Amino acid sequence: MQEQGTPRSGGFWSYLRHREIDYVPSRALRWWLLGIIVLGWAVEQYEGLKTGPVLVYVLAEFDKTLTDWGHVAALAGLVYSAGAVLLSRAADRFGRRPLMIWPVFCYAVISAFGAMAPSFYALAALAMAGSFLMAGMNPAVHAASRDLTPRMGRAMVYAWVSLAFTIGALMSTLVAAHTLPVLPGWRPQFWIAAVLGAVTALVIFVFYRDLSPRVRGLVLETAAPADATTPGVGVTVGVGVTVGVGVTSGVGVSAGVPDVAARDHYLDGKAVYRSPRLWILSGTIVFWSLTYVTVSGYVPVYLAQHYGLDPAEAAGVTSWFWIVFTCSVFLSGWLSDRLRVRKTITAFGGITTGTCFLVGANLPIGTPEAVLAVVWSATGFFAGFIYPAWCALYSETAESISPHGVGRAFGITATLSPLAGLTLNLGLPRVVEQWGWSVWMTFAGCCCLCVAVLVSFGQGPWWVSRHARGAAARAAA
Repeated sequence: MQEQGTPRSGGFWSYLRHREIDYVPSRALRWWLLGIIVLGWAVEQYEGLKTGPVLVYVLAEFDKTLTDWGHVAALAGLVYSAGAVLLSRAADRFGRRPLMIWPVFCYAVISAFGAMAPSFYALAALAMAGSFLMAGMNPAVHAASRDLTPRMGRAMVYAWVSLAFTIGALMSTLVAAHTLPVLPGWRPQFWIAAVLGAVTALVIFVFYRDLSPRVRGLVLETAAPADATTPGVGVTVGVGVTVGVGVTSGVGVSAGVPDVAARDHYLDGKAVYRSPRLWILSGTIVFWSLTYVTVSGYVPVYLAQHYGLDPAEAAGVTSWFWIVFTCSVFLSGWLSDRLRVRKTITAFGGITTGTCFLVGANLPIGTPEAVLAVVWSATGFFAGFIYPAWCALYSETAESISPHGVGRAFGITATLSPLAGLTLNLGLPRVVEQWGWSVWMTFAGCCCLCVAVLVSFGQGPWWVSRHARGAAARAAA
């Protein structure tokens, strides 16, 4: 049997000679593999979000309205949910690697066909196909991330997962901001995405290897608490629909436990469905998704239509949100793990982000681009405090009900999150048409304030003394 922590032979790159890594990777190799995972998922997110910065061009070319696109995005969300149901077990059955390579490659092909789409409905069908592929890649990404990060702080794990989301969104706006002046229109953006997707799929194919099932079990055991239960959680994000939370869990039972005990544990986990507290806390993701996807899917259009910025300028301003957000999620994850006050961190993010949205909604037409960039940078900073801490709070609340039902608890959020996509994509165009963009942005800000209220139903304190934090840190060590 291979010695733990040592490769069979050779140096750092020796892992490439084998189909799977049958030893515990070194710290450097872990971070290298995590980087590849984040790259692949970020590019997949970019593929799904690339239409946002150039949506005004799409609508103009095909003579469609924002309402028409809202219908497409809503249907894509339903397709994503179907894909998650059908493909969610594939990562465990076939391994993580195939489910990371083929969706990226196929999305590259879809982008190439999208660049040649003859009609709005052909483009819509391709968007739905891409949404289905993202649902297939999502479980693999989160399972692989969890395989490699068993000892990281819980909120920091979710901050790491969030990094791929924000990089993908940032790529969509930065690429558009820098290429639209040279290559105007929406079709060049699809060709760029096709090339980037093909190259990324090749990188994953060449450089990524799964941990073997034996080592995945070993890694989870070394990180497991005394009851041999290790929760792991995934995140589900639809194309312009949800920033919801899906399921990738590693709630397991140590080797040698009788089957009847495993069965009892599974039945015990059903208690999460009977908890009113957990259902109310799950509603947090609906309100947060409404706000988040407003930014990722519609803010570039909002800045172009409401303030008169050209698409490249609008994409540039939106990029500042994602740049600051990307840094903020790690700061908030670190604070959440250090201070152990998930509710306080999440509520702070909800109140401050909601306030920024309300301020932005009341900025007059003609506001300089620099001021808009400052406002959206501040919004991105505070928004980063919501998601990692909330994920940690939710998983800990589920564990307080049953440590064997964490995966199913996050399945509740996957069930509720499509409500946000349908409300957003069907409601936003009509609200904007009837009352204007400022009304919707005010509504999005109020959704963030609701986040601050709903987190009060989570398990855990609003503040922990320094002595208690020190004791928890020593126990974790």
